This record gives sequence, structure tokens and C-alpha cells, in this order.
Amino acid sequence: MSDEMKIVIVLKGDRGAVGVQAQNCDPIFATMQGDLNAILERVPGLVAEAKQRWESNPRYPKCESPLPTPQTPTPAVRTTPQRQSAAASPQPKLL
Repeated sequence: MSDEMKIVIVLKGDRGAVGVQAQNCDPIFATMQGDLNAILERVPGLVAEAKQRWESNPRYPKCESPLPTPQTPTPAVRTTPQRQSAAASPQPKLL
């Protein structure tokens, strides 16, 4: 595993989302409360946790379960509006 990694911090109000990713490893994400300074203090711990996970399992396991079979869609039932009699129609007929 390379020592190069990417750390992304997204702040919104008093919450932050932090993502850590290294080459050939799946990213690790965490959400945290606090301002930028509080979140920056916690980043080294998240990086250490990510490195520990990546040592034993750099990639999430591949899904081996079978995909669901596509179901035949039920045909939609169309309803047509009932015709009004010519006398009750508010619009005149066009010729």
C-alpha cells in the first residue's frame, strides 16, 4: 500500500463529513460534530483507523449474491372518460 492518500472534508453548519482514500483501497467515511478545528483534530485518528482496516481488507467484499430476477410489469389499465351527450357539452362541435 502506498503512503499517498486523499482526505476530503465537507462542512455544513456544525457538522462535517470526512472521507479518507488510498490507492487500491476503498474509501472510509465518517461524520463528525464540530467546527473545522474540532474535525481536524479527529482526522489523524480516522486516518489511523483507515490504515488498520486497509492492512487486513483493502477492498470491500465483492457481492456474490444472485441478482433479483426482473418481474414482468403488470399492464396498466386504461380508462376512458365517458362521453357526454352533445346537448350537455359546453363546447360546440367543430366542423
